[in-house]
Amino acid sequence: MKKQTLALVLTLISFEYTFAQRAGTKAFAFLNMPNSARQLSLGSSFISTIDNDLSQSWCNPAALNSAMDKHVFATYNNYISDINSGYFGYGKTIKNLGTFSLGILYLDYGNFNGYNEAGISTGTFKAQDQCFNLSYGKQLNNKFRIGANAKYIYSIYESFVSNGLSTDLSAIYTDSAKQLNITAFARNIGFQAIPYSGTERQGLPFEMAVTISKRLEHLPFRYHLIFNNLQTPDFRYTITETGEKDENGNPKLRTMTMGDNILRHIALGGELNLSKYFVVRFGYNHMKRKEMGQEQKRGTAGFSWGLGFKVSKFQISYGSASYFYGHNSNQFSLLVNLNDFYKKK
Repeated sequence: MKKQTLALVLTLISFEYTFAQRAGTKAFAFLNMPNSARQLSLGSSFISTIDNDLSQSWCNPAALNSAMDKHVFATYNNYISDINSGYFGYGKTIKNLGTFSLGILYLDYGNFNGYNEAGISTGTFKAQDQCFNLSYGKQLNNKFRIGANAKYIYSIYESFVSNGLSTDLSAIYTDSAKQLNITAFARNIGFQAIPYSGTERQGLPFEMAVTISKRLEHLPFRYHLIFNNLQTPDFRYTITETGEKDENGNPKLRTMTMGDNILRHIALGGELNLSKYFVVRFGYNHMKRKEMGQEQKRGTAGFSWGLGFKVSKFQISYGSASYFYGHNSNQFSLLVNLNDFYKKK
């Protein structure tokens, strides 16, 4: 089968979200994709707020709270070409137990033309990744919240099928007086149950992160400082094929500096609430800029921005992120509280 296009896309996603794991060594890299326009615009899927944003349950289940009861969340991302992703979730609070959420994330790579070794067409085939999650969050006291996800992962590329199980854990410390949240994450703790045909079983793209989120006292602005890939403090590497030569005619090597390595563990995001109906968001991810931007034309790679606004009973968000020169990923999200549609007696 000629699957060069599919392989290129998978490599792109692997580099973008799981570079610290080394591309090609971990299965189900799509698990690390932002699942909402808000997360995309803030430059990371690790955000830490206590509000009604149900999308946070995907990798921060500790954020689940009673404000998300009977909320429905849906999002759509036009990723690259005809490659699309989306997420749908529903939240429910059960008294004295906590808040639960059910959701599904999918990534559809589109249709491909198949050929055998002789170049004869075998028809078209599809390639998809899917993940079903059950999330749970609970408040322990006025300072701490905890949460966990259980996920079933299913992947099919033509006749190659794989599945796996994973869990995410998170805990949030909140200082209400200072409007400060500190969250610790550990995601993709699990295994590939059934590997793709002809391949060995691989690990999942495990990641640890810490987020500091604070709303300023005299300005309607909340910043997010994200420290990601903490499980791999040092992932410096050397580029041997630079195309450059030294004064002796030998190939020049290029090695990542320690400063660059540190910055690749940090992402920044901010939310400016201009009113209770409108918010402006922006973010910067240094790793994405370095790994996705072209050497000569980085453009706005690594930068992201977005808007959020409320219209009647609907909360709508838009996010845009530049991955490499000349291409942006655009995502739309919708959040609805079903309680708003019930007639009040």
